[in-house]
Amino acid sequence: MPQQIGPSAAALEALRAALATQRASAAQADRVLTDVLAAAHAAAVAGAQRLDAVAAEIDAGVANPTGFAADTALGAREFQKFLIAKQREILAVVTEAHQFDATQRDRVEALRAAYSATGGG
Repeated sequence: MPQQIGPSAAALEALRAALATQRASAAQADRVLTDVLAAAHAAAVAGAQRLDAVAAEIDAGVANPTGFAADTALGAREFQKFLIAKQREILAVVTEAHQFDATQRDRVEALRAAYSATGGG
């Protein structure tokens, strides 16, 4: 009977060590996921703020067309340039969001493997 205690204790210690490793891996994956979510939230807020600022500038330009002398050909052209510049700003925000999304998607896919390895996926 004493011989069985030794192997049982070793087996229990091996299981404990394996569970501790799994728990540490899951905790690390949780930290990465928290970072991904926080970064996604911050990026969404920043993008929305930038788009709100562009919208406010467009609204101000439309509300005060005399600032561009829109009743003249030159003024109308300047207003058109203004709107094209705002369109570029909007496109930049959308492009940056798309690039950020691709980066974060890769990180989340890596987490899927980490969670699967810990028995959580």
